[in-house]
Amino acid sequence: MLLSPRVWLAATLGCCASSCGPPPNAIECGALLDRYVTLLVKSDQPNTSETELVRLREEARKKAARDAAFRECPSHVSRREYDCAMSSENVDRFEQCLLW
Repeated sequence: MLLSPRVWLAATLGCCASSCGPPPNAIECGALLDRYVTLLVKSDQPNTSETELVRLREEARKKAARDAAFRECPSHVSRREYDCAMSSENVDRFEQCLLW
């Protein structure tokens, strides 16, 4: 069964606008980690100061730099997952985004 040109175009554009975009790069993966730490801290310790939050993000980045799985972020996280996670308002939604 052949797709009509209109259906094919819609499917192609939809794919390119979501998960077919370029995967996140290393800088974006770092931002993803920062976002996760921020959401986690705000959930578990809502009265954490900005200074402490910065310290916790830096600590997480140091640990991530030694983690082989984190270095694979650009090849394991799609653009769609990244965009979803970065727009998440809480940790649960963030994690759901990365399980798609």
